[in-house]
Amino acid sequence: MAKSTMIAISHRALKGRINRALVRERKQLRADRRGGVSKHILIDTKTRTVVATDVDLAALARKLGVLEPWETAAS
Repeated sequence: MAKSTMIAISHRALKGRINRALVRERKQLRADRRGGVSKHILIDTKTRTVVATDVDLAALARKLGVLEPWETAAS
């Protein structure tokens, strides 16, 4: 039986995958750099409002189906 190998996906690639999937829902993932700490927020592009704050990239990617079981988010 072959060993399963996890492939690390960069944050930049993960953000691109997420944003391409969110276009259908009229949402966009952005970085919030206020206060010196970088966080990710989810924005509704139609109403221009913040939908979610402190978004976990890996969890959102798995929910949207853009991160395969053998892939992991790079640290």
